[in-house]
Amino acid sequence: RKWCDRTGTLLIVDEVMTGFGRTGRMFAIEHEGVKPDMMVLGKGLSGGYLPLAITLITEKIFVAFDGSIAEGKGLAYGHSYTGNALGCAAAKASLEVFENERVLEALQPKIQYLKVALAGLGDLPGVVEVRQCGFIAGMELDESKETGLPSFAANVCVQARSHGLLTRPIRNVVVLMPPLCITNAQLTHTVEALRASIIAVWSRRAAKNTNVEKVTA
Repeated sequence: RKWCDRTGTLLIVDEVMTGFGRTGRMFAIEHEGVKPDMMVLGKGLSGGYLPLAITLITEKIFVAFDGSIAEGKGLAYGHSYTGNALGCAAAKASLEVFENERVLEALQPKIQYLKVALAGLGDLPGVVEVRQCGFIAGMELDESKETGLPSFAANVCVQARSHGLLTRPIRNVVVLMPPLCITNAQLTHTVEALRASIIAVWSRRAAKNTNVEKVTA
């Protein structure tokens, strides 16, 4: 923020993934106590029911567009899906749920519950590190040639499907982003599904290495 102010640069924050409670605050930027010039929002804005994205700007930036189209200032609404009424209605309803059901307050105990549940995964073989920020978590797995297992994370995600858990890998990290409405019982099942999947995939590696040693011998 200080660097942007000093150089006259706009600070643009991408909250498409992190916005609307995902990190434990309404917006991730709140953790830093910083006010951006522009903020890009999407995904959680409509509760996941309809695709919708918006860009928020400060009053200072808005003034530059506060005029007629003839003056070259006004932004005309004319693109095919701009201001989609159905998407905006879904977003309005989602925001009302956040406020009326006190979603952010109810989320805090769940975040702590998930933190405790995930802690045990760090001791499993092949797990390098477990990271968490609110309701975003990642399990970094060892895919090194020396001590790890190729496609470890991808295979864990495939294995997890047999436990009813859908997730995905980003390189060697298994990503976990549970819905904000999830229950503690469902969180427990989720973490246990990950635990069982990691152990199962790693065990196949151990068995393969044992067979290789037997053949070599």
